[in-house]
Amino acid sequence: MRDSSDKRLIEDVIPIDVISRTSASEKVGGRVGHPASLHLWWARRPLAASRAAIYSALIPAAGQTRSVQELSDFFDALCTWGGPEHAVETARAEVLAAHGGRAPKVVDLFSGGGAIPLEALRLGCEVTANELNPVAHLIERTLMEFPQRYPGLGDDIRRWGTRWVDEAWADLSDLYPTVDSGTGQTMIGASETDRRPPLAYLWTRAVRCPNPAAPAHDAHLLRQTWLGRRKGRYVALRPVADRDTWTLRYEVVESSTEDGLGFDPAEGSRGGEVTCRICGAPVEGRYVKEEARAGRMTTAPLAAIALKAAGRGRDYLPVGEYELPDDAECARRLAELPLEPMDEPLPGTMRITGGTCMVYGFSHYRDLFTPRQLLALSTLSAGIRQVHDRAREDGMEEGRAGALATALAMALNRVADRLSNLCRLDTKNEGGTNTFARQALPMVWDFYEANPFAGASGDVRKYLKETANLVDRLATIRSPAQCVRGSATALPLPADSQDAVVTDPPYYDNISYADLSDFFYVWLKRSVGFLYPTDLGGDLTPKRSEAVVATYRHAGSKDAARSHYETLMEQSFKEAHRVLKPGAPLVCVYAHKTTSGWSSLVEALRSAGFMITEAWPLDTEMPERAVGRGTASLASSIFLVARKRDANAGVGSEAEVMSELNDIIKERLERLEGLGITGADLVIATVGAGLRALTRFERVEQDNGDALPAERFLETVQSRVLDAIFGSLAGVDPVTRYYVAAQYSYGYSPVPFDEANNLARMTGADLDSPNGLTNGTNPHVAKVKSAVVLRDFEDRGDDERLGLPNVDAGGTMPLVELAPPTTVPLIDVAHALLWRAEHKPADVRPYLLSTNVDTLRLQQLVQALAGRALRSTPNEAKTREAGAAERLLVSWRSVTGDQGLV
Repeated sequence: MRDSSDKRLIEDVIPIDVISRTSASEKVGGRVGHPASLHLWWARRPLAASRAAIYSALIPAAGQTRSVQELSDFFDALCTWGGPEHAVETARAEVLAAHGGRAPKVVDLFSGGGAIPLEALRLGCEVTANELNPVAHLIERTLMEFPQRYPGLGDDIRRWGTRWVDEAWADLSDLYPTVDSGTGQTMIGASETDRRPPLAYLWTRAVRCPNPAAPAHDAHLLRQTWLGRRKGRYVALRPVADRDTWTLRYEVVESSTEDGLGFDPAEGSRGGEVTCRICGAPVEGRYVKEEARAGRMTTAPLAAIALKAAGRGRDYLPVGEYELPDDAECARRLAELPLEPMDEPLPGTMRITGGTCMVYGFSHYRDLFTPRQLLALSTLSAGIRQVHDRAREDGMEEGRAGALATALAMALNRVADRLSNLCRLDTKNEGGTNTFARQALPMVWDFYEANPFAGASGDVRKYLKETANLVDRLATIRSPAQCVRGSATALPLPADSQDAVVTDPPYYDNISYADLSDFFYVWLKRSVGFLYPTDLGGDLTPKRSEAVVATYRHAGSKDAARSHYETLMEQSFKEAHRVLKPGAPLVCVYAHKTTSGWSSLVEALRSAGFMITEAWPLDTEMPERAVGRGTASLASSIFLVARKRDANAGVGSEAEVMSELNDIIKERLERLEGLGITGADLVIATVGAGLRALTRFERVEQDNGDALPAERFLETVQSRVLDAIFGSLAGVDPVTRYYVAAQYSYGYSPVPFDEANNLARMTGADLDSPNGLTNGTNPHVAKVKSAVVLRDFEDRGDDERLGLPNVDAGGTMPLVELAPPTTVPLIDVAHALLWRAEHKPADVRPYLLSTNVDTLRLQQLVQALAGRALRSTPNEAKTREAGAAERLLVSWRSVTGDQGLV
């Protein structure tokens, strides 16, 4: 049995640059055969980061013989997706050897998409994967239980799955009638009798035009009419209004250049607001919403898409050259299937980032599908029950038949993700997006309806093949996991039984997994609900015990929602404390986004009896994110390592903790900088390590006897870390602190607004209020779409009043009340001084005399702006602001005269 002196590798040194790089690269390009391809799950941890966390949590730091470079090389081989298998075998052997030849026991409290427990299995551990959500639970069983328990399951999926798809196609083929080449689309050499299945259909929403002076007609709400945009081939729909019939049709137009189209396909609706293409009347968003809620929003066909007769590229067929579905016939056939009607309600008060379609009258999950989509998915769902029953009749044992049916249900859910009326046309790739291109159910004004049997986006055969191949790969793992569906507050494990807890807890108010997963839950109920009456017996997924700050579940009360989250997190970590062996580590993979989220996690860990011992930042995001290429960002997550706190830790004083904090910060900065960690990652990792001082006590009291809140402690740590990095500059005004910290963390690259806003809170500044950093006549920060960018001395310095006392607002006043009232942000003085030194040197001395600033602080600020530490990488060229600051420092005494200090 190990004690707390047994430091693990994750508490000593790990090559986080390698782990970050391999985690990010894992998300780039095709991932056929990757476990994440089985089924969509949100915020799934990369396998690389999960494998690294488990390995380094189970391996002692003592006795390591690898050099720093050898350790980096080993982690590179171990964590690279598709890398050499011998690295995994070596790691597995080392893990077993470190535990006396037995498989160490590892539990994940919040298993989600299953990355962490799957990697623990791969490293030879005895794994318990706990998860409350039934959708995630079945994903986990299909990844970590069925392939290992039933050898040859992949072949069963191919054999029975082929019958499943063929029989469904026999029932549904008339819904997807073949098409010819279409007007103006025939390829030279193609037969006039060639007919092909359509790949997809394009539709737009429509409402009755509100123009009272015109005959009744519909206004189409499509965002734009682009079909394809590739160099040398631009294809779009040209709207043609018929004023005799008051209708709108679309012509397919193709050109080798964008200008050659002769019209602008980008013109369309914005947020539902549009100008009627028939009569020219404005259609307001409020009117569209009212019509939609009244059930009067309809759909209109735009075009069909087919593969070119030559086999490459797309043909686009206008309405009239392909058959439209009979919605009434689809509804009649749907009613004849042995499935319950899809009456489950959409959560009308759902608050998910990215928008919601529910405000436009979508009230039930059936509203997310066209009648043809509902019939196709329901036919496939009913077919899974038939496959199960026939396999049983053919002699397959019940457990194996259930695993087979569940694997088919996973493939079906992948089809559903590509077969809703919330899928868009991707004009770059000329294919369809999935429903959850974002973590939301946003309104889509023109949508892409895939043919799930045509071999393109949403094809069921493709997903069936990928599922079978993945099951074959997973079958090589030697033993199954124990997949448990239940609350993390009550684990079915003995006390002191686990060698490690490694988990990715819910991120405060970030993602409402239960609300999102209901989309898949309603199809699992219909496909395999008969197999899992307990897991899939509810109307929708359970939400009462979900650990998330969702105010709409608590009558709009943020305090009640936060209390709910914090209570569940504390109870979950107390359960982790109960099942962990003495001296065993707990590792949280946590996204560091807000002080509130961090403080809630810290309080939960401390209250549960844990002491935080280490923190490592990781950048697990793709190089090209939704916020755009070239943006700077904080590392996306952090390894937070904790141990059981000594039972006699007792109560500490604030003074004692703050004294210890300074030593931790100094040691941590020296060590992390030596490892090449810079920018925001350096700040947040040092903040995480500083939590050791707070959490090593059961309770920390202020001078008045009250408990020291974690949120206040975090603010103090952040301030002291910045102070240690920038010398005395952390004591200057909040605006200057933000500018220096942002430049240090991001340079002058665009930064996602939310991340910049978090940094502003850390430094005490205000980013976007009326008097915030982004506002005024001379702001410190410029908005660029959904990002912000620092404005340097060249952007701001040519302002004769900048930095002088008694000026009006507009980028030159402090964002918080300071004493005296005339104090201005020191960065304003620095910018004005740098600009004058570069462009009007004679004005420098008189300007300084008029500012009444502390010139020592000013010199320190200019030094910070010029310092090497403010560069993102050692090879990065000096910015124009750094160069100007360096030139000013060289001539500081002569330029500033009597105001200069050596």
